[in-house]
Amino acid sequence: MLFKIVRIRGDSLSPLYRDGDYVIASGQRSRLSRLRPGDVILFRQPGYGQLIKRIERIEPCGSLFVLGSAPDSTDSRAFGPVPRSAVSGVVVAHFRGQARR
Repeated sequence: MLFKIVRIRGDSLSPLYRDGDYVIASGQRSRLSRLRPGDVILFRQPGYGQLIKRIERIEPCGSLFVLGSAPDSTDSRAFGPVPRSAVSGVVVAHFRGQARR
């Protein structure tokens, strides 16, 4: 996958990324090999499906500790570090969706 458009469902990265917003994620190997703290990534987590979170830190073993910005976010505090192999994309663009009513 070179690029993927994803609609955000949920508020785990609010207020910057909100329910209904869209992101474009790059799945290029060269981009995935240069992950850094602060990058927003898409990944698959068993039991949760596809998630979007921000990389907080990279563990010495290479796993990623990811966090949401909402207090009730389900992230590495609940399921532990994410293996790099689970990452499917890095967010390269963000667009606001329609405001919720």
